[in-house]
Amino acid sequence: MGDPGFADAFADAVSRRGVSLAWLHRRLVERGHPVSPAALSYWRSGRSQPERGTSRDALVEIERLLRVAPGSLVARLGPSRRPGPRPAERTLHEMFAENPGIEPALEQLGFEGLYDELVEQVRHLTVDVDADGMIREFRVRAVMQARRDGARRTPLILTTDEQGRLPRFVPVAGCSIGRVAMHAGTGVYASELVLDRSLTKGELYPYELTIELADPDDETCLDHYAARRLTELLVWVRFHADGMPAHVERYTIVGDHEQTEKLELGEGHAAHVLVRGFGPGIVGVRWAW
Repeated sequence: MGDPGFADAFADAVSRRGVSLAWLHRRLVERGHPVSPAALSYWRSGRSQPERGTSRDALVEIERLLRVAPGSLVARLGPSRRPGPRPAERTLHEMFAENPGIEPALEQLGFEGLYDELVEQVRHLTVDVDADGMIREFRVRAVMQARRDGARRTPLILTTDEQGRLPRFVPVAGCSIGRVAMHAGTGVYASELVLDRSLTKGELYPYELTIELADPDDETCLDHYAARRLTELLVWVRFHADGMPAHVERYTIVGDHEQTEKLELGEGHAAHVLVRGFGPGIVGVRWAW
């Protein structure tokens, strides 16, 4: 069993932030911490607590996401009862340990990891916020680089929400969706994004994709976690003229350091942040009504 003191503190932090565990899970995955929804639920109920190095790393990110004092949740944990390597010694398999459905789902599609054939060099992430403050889909434009001759495929990972529903990948240009795999019990869904043709090693190729949400989301931030260094990263949020926010800011987070800049939209309806040669780290735009 986990520490009830930690469970209570975690549950209180989630409640005060006014978010769901599904929201927290999604944000963690985007930042390179694939903690399963089930694990988060167990932590909140006290059935278990973060034990592995990967879980405790994720907990530091959870403190940022829930906007609690750094170390306030980590301090509620006792010493780990599980033996294991230090975070610096982690392997890819250990990175996936907190969500055991990811690795077998990738294996079903013939992937050993996330960057077997292609690695992302450019990402443009765009979202439209409607007059009611809701987001219904995301648009992704990316440029991939081949790691070997014949490269064409890269995995896309999603998990079901609390009702067991999935967002939907809709190819727009330069790609198609190939095989899919679902890992029963964990809700992990993997699919292969297939470029329109095979590449030679080092070659660059763009694609465009829409991600349609199962339900509209009232999220008030959009960001991207760059796990690897990107040549260019753009986050662009476009607001409806009848639903303009009261406050908008752009931010970047590298390690424990966050930089923010308030944005004045003037007569415009959009906010963005563009960085080059960036990563690992987080870039985003957030707003308040």
